[in-house]
Amino acid sequence: MDQNNTNALAYCGFVVSIGVAIIGAINHKRLRSNCCGKVLSASLDVENTTPPDTKKDGLVIKVPQDK
Repeated sequence: MDQNNTNALAYCGFVVSIGVAIIGAINHKRLRSNCCGKVLSASLDVENTTPPDTKKDGLVIKVPQDK
């Protein structure tokens, strides 16, 4: 890799890390503003896409029964 590619990757990494820090700071927050009699409200809620593990006893496999 030459110096230009290394610099571009470093800048991209820096921008991504700043974005993650900002989202982490305002995640699950509500922003409200009252300016000149106008009320504005916005909220940001980023959730995990992986569902939580509800089965604590491990993998449960059910075998279908033939009749």
